[in-house]
Amino acid sequence: MSESSLRDAVCLVTGAGGFIGSHLCDRLVEEGAQVLAMSSQVSRLLPARLTHLADRVEIVEANLQDTAAVRLLVERVRPRFVFHLGAYTHVGRSFDHVDESLQTNVAGTVNLLCGLRGCDYESFVYAGTSEIYGGAGEVPFREDAVVAPLSPYAVSKYAGEQYCRMFHEAYGWPIVMVRPFNTYGPRQSPDRVIPELIVGALRGEPVAMTSGTQTREFNYVTDIADGFIRAALAGRGAHGAIINLGCSEEHSIRQIAERITAMMDGAPAPRFAALSHRPTEIWRMFCDNTRARALLGWAPHHRLDEGLRLTIDFYATEQRRGDSAYLLAPSRWSR
Repeated sequence: MSESSLRDAVCLVTGAGGFIGSHLCDRLVEEGAQVLAMSSQVSRLLPARLTHLADRVEIVEANLQDTAAVRLLVERVRPRFVFHLGAYTHVGRSFDHVDESLQTNVAGTVNLLCGLRGCDYESFVYAGTSEIYGGAGEVPFREDAVVAPLSPYAVSKYAGEQYCRMFHEAYGWPIVMVRPFNTYGPRQSPDRVIPELIVGALRGEPVAMTSGTQTREFNYVTDIADGFIRAALAGRGAHGAIINLGCSEEHSIRQIAERITAMMDGAPAPRFAALSHRPTEIWRMFCDNTRARALLGWAPHHRLDEGLRLTIDFYATEQRRGDSAYLLAPSRWSR
């Protein structure tokens, strides 16, 4: 993959103001692409995660649920690459926001795909999720495994993925579907486990947790962004494929919490078993990344301790600023 592959290419990124989306925009800008960051609401203020790119990306307005607006946007910008990360993404809260999950993740995906009909784009990359696998099958999860999504969020993301698969098979549209596994790093909202643990430690407040026996894998965010770009540039060999993006290393949540505590001098120990597990808990989740290595030439670059140190340093810097939204209590985080 060469830098010239993206130089001057028009790239439309939905969900650009999100955690992974903002890091993807960073990388696209570095590669010399023309980045169009799609947002449903545009004002004089950029989304917080994109302020450092204020003069290097263009914010474009369109709500994924508005068919006409999406079509008009596509006709105006004529993207060469489309990265579709726009979604309702909170697993736990999706039980109380079923309609929003359905409208944004399913109808919004279909609107975008249909809006691109007739646009000579080179590749459409759909952001699925590891949550699609649910509790079915054996770990590590392979892309051909039976799936059993266990939340409205996961069901809606699987439905969006199935529409992508159907349109590729019916019309030959150049679509690649990736399933990122748990991701962490700078700029992640503090209601996710790693930033919550780090922010709690910086404040000297022990974090209430479950027993932490459930396992996950954890991927540094720039590695996942690299996977999206490789998926877009992989060509016909990847079109129609579902591809896991993950490091294939299993860790319990308790191990991660203890690791962070050990890396932060004076951090209080988390309060394990203070919370109940969610009713639809997935007890083990990590992937087989053979397909990503073969089709994309992709592999993660950051080992866990390196990524955690970079993430801790980011939140420590934000704490020194004193006015950072990334230090808000999880209950006050609105994104």
